[in-house]
Amino acid sequence: MAQGDKLRRSSKMLQDTVEILSKGDENGNHMPIRFSLPSGLEILGLPTENFYGGEWDLGPTWNYVVLTESPFLVDTGKHGLGKALLNMMDSVGFSAEALDSILISHGHEDHDGGLFEMAQRTGAKVKAHVIYDRLIRHYPELAPPDRRKKFPASCWRCFMPESYTVAYCRDYQRERSQLKIETIGDTDLEMGNAARVYHVPGHSPDSLALLLGDEVLIVGDTVLPGITPVPSREAFFSDLKRVLEPDYISAQYLYGLTAYIRSLKKLRAIGEKFPDLLVLPAHRLFYDGRWNDLNLAARLDELIQHHILRCGHILEILKPGPKTAREIAKEHFEERLLKGFGMLLAENEIISHCELLNASGDVDLTGDSRFIATGSTNFESTIQSLEPETSAASRQS
Repeated sequence: MAQGDKLRRSSKMLQDTVEILSKGDENGNHMPIRFSLPSGLEILGLPTENFYGGEWDLGPTWNYVVLTESPFLVDTGKHGLGKALLNMMDSVGFSAEALDSILISHGHEDHDGGLFEMAQRTGAKVKAHVIYDRLIRHYPELAPPDRRKKFPASCWRCFMPESYTVAYCRDYQRERSQLKIETIGDTDLEMGNAARVYHVPGHSPDSLALLLGDEVLIVGDTVLPGITPVPSREAFFSDLKRVLEPDYISAQYLYGLTAYIRSLKKLRAIGEKFPDLLVLPAHRLFYDGRWNDLNLAARLDELIQHHILRCGHILEILKPGPKTAREIAKEHFEERLLKGFGMLLAENEIISHCELLNASGDVDLTGDSRFIATGSTNFESTIQSLEPETSAASRQS
């Protein structure tokens, strides 16, 4: 099917608001776009390449320039792509020097990798959650003995092999640790005219979503079309609590599947209040030759149900006896997704679900790091009973 034919399958919402400024490939790479909203607000969508190899292809990272009286940029793409992002802005007639600020949706390298270069070149203020500011700093005196003391706190529990972090992350981590951050706390924050920021931890403890009036919600990686964001793990909090205390004292409100589902429910309330929102994700906005319009409430229900089904399948896998996260991953995921670093991502996903299953009393952890089913199935009622939180600060464990 030709690309033009696929484009005609686009949703009405996107068709009504989007203009392709330059043709790209079938996954949206090199395809800057402009959204024109009924209120007169305009947003530039600027995709930067984001392929690490293997089957876990997210498509490009979509970075957004919100053209208010004080224009600001949301996210900056992978490390080394700051110049490419600047060139893309220039190609669509926007001067990067006009940026008032840069907002980071969360501290993952495909979102803030270009931040240092963008901040240096434009002089724009950098805004991010207060947890982002704490985790990009170095605390060698607080790092656990077996962790990466020469890296910032965000790297202490990274599940990628050290060979990878040394090869790809050293300059990135060194650069962003020098940044001055205007921090955003947990209380919803007004940012410019009719713009409000929400803290939505779970995928990352510092994740933010941005609501623009009653028209647009920029969601970072918290909600994606077609794929499910990977939750973080509650265990990460154990090494980081001395960096985050006294403001943050509970893992389940920052990390893991429990925190993530709370955030989904928080966003769902926004979707119910504003059913016609244009939802702009950081990946898969355009993929495989078509637009992916998101009905926020419906997509959030799908994501919550997905995690309920995954927990149920993990318990089925554990029925014959205890298994490691890797053994569970091999039974749960398609083989093609387990190649290379895919296995590490899959293990992380399984562990995040087993943490919730453990909290609900459905799974125990053996002394040899295997998970064993207890025979109960409380997980669904546990997930359904979780309430959205307005603040993750000062929550008791």
